[in-house]
Amino acid sequence: MIAALITLAIVMGNPVADGKGDATWYGAGGRCVDGFLRTCSPYLSGEQKIYAAVGTWRWGDKPYTIKVCAVKTGKCVFAIVRDFCRACKNGFGIVDLSPRLFRKLAPLGHGRIVVTVERIKELGR
Repeated sequence: MIAALITLAIVMGNPVADGKGDATWYGAGGRCVDGFLRTCSPYLSGEQKIYAAVGTWRWGDKPYTIKVCAVKTGKCVFAIVRDFCRACKNGFGIVDLSPRLFRKLAPLGHGRIVVTVERIKELGR
């Protein structure tokens, strides 16, 4: 049923999975993570640590902003997509968030929560 709710959209040249699905988190201890400063992409997360990964992002895609909302609580965060999520590509979730963002939606111990994801159009584009 969740798969039927997830639609792939091409928005401003960058694909993103808009819809409803599971969010997970990733960070320290990951194969490509270096002290939360970078992930498996060429883009640094900087001090804000508000990054996310989706299954449709490809190396070299420009980062873009998404709005992620927890279905159960209605809490929302904004994330900068600039990484690839292999599990998301394979249908095991819709988005992988930085620990800082996931904590704003639920405790890290939850591990997986149901969210909605929406691409935010940048101003002037």
